[in-house]
Amino acid sequence: MYYVVQVKTGKEDKAIKDILDHNSGKSPIDVFSPYREALRKYKGEVRKVKERCFPGYVFVETDDVNTLFIDLYYTPGFTKLLGREEGTYHFVPLNKEEARMVEILYNRNNNRTTEISDIEVVEGDTIRILSGPLMDMKGKIKKVDLHKRFVTAEISLFERMTEVKLGINIITKVEV
Repeated sequence: MYYVVQVKTGKEDKAIKDILDHNSGKSPIDVFSPYREALRKYKGEVRKVKERCFPGYVFVETDDVNTLFIDLYYTPGFTKLLGREEGTYHFVPLNKEEARMVEILYNRNNNRTTEISDIEVVEGDTIRILSGPLMDMKGKIKKVDLHKRFVTAEISLFERMTEVKLGINIITKVEV
């Protein structure tokens, strides 16, 4: 199950290290802050860069939320574990659909980094997705910025819509 932890912005890597150090094998745990690949133009040259998707948030995959809560207590910079049920001390993981989106976008095989999706531009600004993680998100794309080479998609996190920017690579432009 995935849980989301709010930490100080810019201190995500330190929080990950602190959580893992305090856990030290007590329970199986995977802690990460998701990244996305993007294409950026620097001095006329297009380069691939890595950018943090959710500054100030860390995702934790574990089945033992009680041990996680204790680990967080000893983590400097820890703000809060998101998803607590109102009036209780039970923490709620991401639901199945939200967890599925985390697996699609930030899976373990890609070091929790969303790859760039290849697209084809058809009829002005209409896009056709050729490959990459956007293949599974066709109905969730809300904005396309061809100049900056990214799309904005909406995904659900804790049953509210959250915008995520994902990198794109324009393979071809087709005039019809």
